[in-house]
Amino acid sequence: MSGIDALNIARGALLSHQTAINLTGTNIANANTSGYTRQRPVFGALNPSVEISKIERVYDKFLGAQINEQMHNLGYGEARRDELDRIEMTFNETDGGGINELLNKFWSAWEDLSANPSGQAEKQALVSVSQSLTSMFHSYSNELFSVQNDVNTQIPFLVDQINNYASDIADINAGISHTEIKGASESGLNSLKDERANLLSELAGIVDFHYIENSNGSISVFLSNGMPLVEGDQKWELDVVTKNHASNPSFYDVVFKDDPDKEVINSVITNGRLAGSLEIRDSTVEGYLSDLNTLASEIVDKINDQHQLGYDTSQNPGEDFFDATKTEAKNIEISAAIIADINKIAASETVNGDGGNAGRIGAIKDELLMNDGHSSFNSYYASIVGQIGQDVIDADRDFDRHTNLTSQLTNKREEISGVSIDEEMMNLIKYQTGYNAAAKFFSAADELIATLMNLVQ
Repeated sequence: MSGIDALNIARGALLSHQTAINLTGTNIANANTSGYTRQRPVFGALNPSVEISKIERVYDKFLGAQINEQMHNLGYGEARRDELDRIEMTFNETDGGGINELLNKFWSAWEDLSANPSGQAEKQALVSVSQSLTSMFHSYSNELFSVQNDVNTQIPFLVDQINNYASDIADINAGISHTEIKGASESGLNSLKDERANLLSELAGIVDFHYIENSNGSISVFLSNGMPLVEGDQKWELDVVTKNHASNPSFYDVVFKDDPDKEVINSVITNGRLAGSLEIRDSTVEGYLSDLNTLASEIVDKINDQHQLGYDTSQNPGEDFFDATKTEAKNIEISAAIIADINKIAASETVNGDGGNAGRIGAIKDELLMNDGHSSFNSYYASIVGQIGQDVIDADRDFDRHTNLTSQLTNKREEISGVSIDEEMMNLIKYQTGYNAAAKFFSAADELIATLMNLVQ
């Protein structure tokens, strides 16, 4: 080995260990940086020297994919849990004052009237509790509409977030592919990959997707049906439209911005916060409203049918007790004629002024008129409340489960990719020792060359 060769070996060793020391310092400096993936130098024996062959990013791709999958579930569950908790508060009747209590008072008012069919106080009490009942139907219905509208306003915001993340990922893809081609520092390349991984995690909380890594280091991101959001440095933006929604023309539907047909892709979005919001708006709340409307409609029909079989104070046949043109929870009302003259209440079963018809209406509470003859009005309403309660329990349980799974996977990721100060300090000592040894070897080689030069002279 010549002296020049020895100097080159020492120089390579010095530079390699200096790089390793700098990299260790970077790891230590980022020990508390969220999403940072530690890097480690990989030394390779390059004859006759020893140099760093690559800077490795300590990252488990499979684990990263699992975390993203849980982020899909977590975003979906959080959107459902938040809105269901709000709905549960509306239908919480543990302290009374809700539809169930007012239904009971409504039936009792008819029974009281049957005992005193000519009593003005009983008639006024019936009208009063009936108005309270219809008002409560309005209130519950309006609150459900409010939940739908509030969720609806979030959808353009979520779509904008998706577009922003997709744009940032495309930009980073361009940076990574450019770095791969130009051969820039591996440490800088790894930092870009960390940033992209964090963006993917954020995006995963909003919408479900899958992605593949391309040969140039970029990635392509696709929705569940294969529609692309990002391919390399290109992105496809989502948009919202209101004209296509079947049940409410003011509701937003999700489309691709550049799609000339504006085909709605709501069904393509199956997980993440956006999917949870769409499901709450279009399925869950819509189902509760439908059940509440069914209850209101059946009450109007059954009470009116029986009321028309009776006679009022003036011995006239009964008319509608409820307004027959308003049969939804949002607009159910007592007939204006009844409100104007309570003596039009047809309490009598005959023209003799008995309370038989009021008694028959009061007895409707025990008739199995709902669910194909399996439920009374009260038990049908109880089933609505019970379903909401069960949905809340399921949503809470689902959210907690995915929170725990996400936490476990994140902890596992930290074990693999996170920075251990103790380990890095040991590495620092090791690389410093190697650097010092290379420095001594450099000095020895320098002295050898000087000695040889003196001998030649």
